[in-house]
Amino acid sequence: MRISKPIKILLGFLTAWVAIYPLAIIVTWFSFMFIAIGAVEYQAAPENLVFPAIFLPIFILIMCSSVLQISLTAFYLTHVILNKTGNDIIRVLLGISVFFFPYLGMPIYYFVYVLPANPPTWALAVNSGQMVASEPPETNPTHPNNERSSGVS
Repeated sequence: MRISKPIKILLGFLTAWVAIYPLAIIVTWFSFMFIAIGAVEYQAAPENLVFPAIFLPIFILIMCSSVLQISLTAFYLTHVILNKTGNDIIRVLLGISVFFFPYLGMPIYYFVYVLPANPPTWALAVNSGQMVASEPPETNPTHPNNERSSGVS
């Protein structure tokens, strides 16, 4: 799956936002709470300040970030499924982490498979699914289609 450079940069910013916004929400929430406490000390009406200045912008930001996270989860899981150049085990583990731990799984998958033009060699598929045996299978010269003779001719 080929992605153009501007789209990769946009995905990087959106992925960083999904990873950073929980901390930003916590810091913003506590800073607004201290502002509301300060407003009470100056005898301002905190109920007039809480909803329009604190709750509504935070609520809209959380809703937009949630929609963004669901959209990015769908994108990354689609990329995991369609990315046949990646190692199956790593793709499955990163797909599970994108779904259950998006704050860690999305940035890791982005830096391993989306951002680089060629993923690292350890993250590439080994072969086309063929297993290579260390020894050739034993064959019976009288029955070449049977791998091992059963003792009965």
